[in-house]
Amino acid sequence: MNRRWLGIGFVVLCLALVSGLSVVAESSVLFEADQLIVTKRVPQIQESIGLLEKQLEKRGEDADTLWLLAKAYLYLGDRSAKDSKLAIFETGKEYADRAVVQDDSSAHAHYWQAALIGRVGQTRGVMQSLFMVKPLKAALDRVLELDPDYGDAYFALSQLYQEAPGFPLSIGNKALALENAYKAVELDGDNLEYQIQLAKALQHNNRSTEAKKVLEAVLARRDIGRDPELKAESEELLKIWK
Repeated sequence: MNRRWLGIGFVVLCLALVSGLSVVAESSVLFEADQLIVTKRVPQIQESIGLLEKQLEKRGEDADTLWLLAKAYLYLGDRSAKDSKLAIFETGKEYADRAVVQDDSSAHAHYWQAALIGRVGQTRGVMQSLFMVKPLKAALDRVLELDPDYGDAYFALSQLYQEAPGFPLSIGNKALALENAYKAVELDGDNLEYQIQLAKALQHNNRSTEAKKVLEAVLARRDIGRDPELKAESEELLKIWK
């Protein structure tokens, strides 16, 4: 083979390897950030935000980085003082909106957009946020259009149907709240949040005995101790429902 082509081939191979290493490095940063977020600890969530903001500076408007920032701000808002929640959730929603603009085919981007719309609405108050129900539902519908097995979307739909007022004010629907909770659990029966939402939907449908059994099963699981927040929520619900 001509030495010139050998040289060009070597250069192309080196560039491919460098590019590959760059992709791996970027994936590593995103993975690290996500692992920090799911600790549910404020210092780690704040650390993840710092990592992701630096990633944005390097890559520009990258959809994966943007929706992870949205996720981080949702987790941070959930663990922040009441008077600061709204601003944090609105910041998260801005990142999610930007992620959707960058990649309309990203189910994750649409999901976190929906989740942040929901948090903003909850923080403002349901009756003051009824206008947000339609875009929230549209975002979740888009998630399922892109990925029919996206369990978090069914989980969020269950919450939406449970918490929104019923007809004629909004789309609240007890039966659909339960149907979507069952669908989420069907897709991932090991997900503790899905199980707890199923219990809530059962209780919402006046099926208290079944709801309590679901929560008792959740508390009997060995892995419940890994998430003190979910354990405390399950224990509190059982007290309320007894």
